[in-house]
Amino acid sequence: MWICARNDAIGNLAVLVAAAGVFGTGTGWPDIIAATVMAALALSGCYQIIRQALQELRQGVLAAAE
Repeated sequence: MWICARNDAIGNLAVLVAAAGVFGTGTGWPDIIAATVMAALALSGCYQIIRQALQELRQGVLAAAE
């Protein structure tokens, strides 16, 4: 599913940016920010997938009832 691929790509970029940020600042804050972004992406992806699955389930139930 494209949502997972999108999240993987954004997550990989976030990790690279965070690594550069940690190297440049010497603090762990860039890692925390990257982890927050990745968690938000995961939750957003979960919501989108569940919403789409429920929609498809409803359509299947309606089609079977006809």
